Amino acid sequence: MSSIILGQGVATSSPYEIKHKYLDMEHTDMQAYVEKVKEDWGVYGCTIMSDGWTGPTRLSIINFMVYSNGKTIFLKSVDASNKTKDAKYIAKLLKDVIKEVGPSNVVHIVTDNGSAFVKAGEMMMERYPFYWTPCAAHCIDLIFEDIGKQESVVNVINKARKLTNYIYNHGWLLAQMRIFCQGDLVRPGATRFATNYITINSILNKKVGLRQLFTSEEWYNSRFSESQEGKRIESRVLDHRFWDAMEGVQSIYEPLYSILRIVDIEVVPTMPIFYDMFHIMKEKISKLKGHYANIAKTRHLKHVGT
Repeated sequence: MSSIILGQGVATSSPYEIKHKYLDMEHTDMQAYVEKVKEDWGVYGCTIMSDGWTGPTRLSIINFMVYSNGKTIFLKSVDASNKTKDAKYIAKLLKDVIKEVGPSNVVHIVTDNGSAFVKAGEMMMERYPFYWTPCAAHCIDLIFEDIGKQESVVNVINKARKLTNYIYNHGWLLAQMRIFCQGDLVRPGATRFATNYITINSILNKKVGLRQLFTSEEWYNSRFSESQEGKRIESRVLDHRFWDAMEGVQSIYEPLYSILRIVDIEVVPTMPIFYDMFHIMKEKISKLKGHYANIAKTRHLKHVGT
């Protein structure tokens, strides 16, 4: 069917009729916008940003963007699937991009924090009069990863994952959870470490509903409450130590996540306040570590006293 009738005498154009004309018009408009943005490069200078991505089929793409005067444009992608992505190769790609943008227009390069990109950035600073810095968001993501490797944090994340997986693997229980909690839970992701905080925060926000679910008549009358796994999950949800541990990890992650949210926005430049925010974040985490260390010490003394 080539068209859909909207009313008497009115019909939409088919994809075959618009794929060239309107796509070409959109492409022309976008080219005009990009050329307008490029006019700012020589006036305000620009930052070259590089971002690598590897898909499930091992397709490896390196993207290059250019930022100037509050506007970012996509410059190009490079298929690096069959390349050795060492510092020499990355440096060559950066040189090509610098040449395309214009060496006199470049004041800054931002890449991720991989060792090859770090070395390539240092090589660029030796050759050109501008600065290289690692991506702030990527650095924060790596801090999330390091925190997530701590045994106490790993235990909390694993318990949160088992709770959400158990609920989402059983259709009846999932439907009941949506009734009691009035919404869904965020599930931990495999690659984005900040999702650990989002997951914990989501579960804590649904704490009352979850506890009501696992003490409800519906739950006790279900076959799930009689299974060993169901009993373990019920015991966990009703254990105040589980929620205390969740709140402890949340309080450590929260200052870091706040910074990540700010540095990811493109409304205003954030680097002038980034270092101050990071200093405040480190102070908060240090105080929290001291607080939980005192709690652990008190519990140990009470245990010894008994």
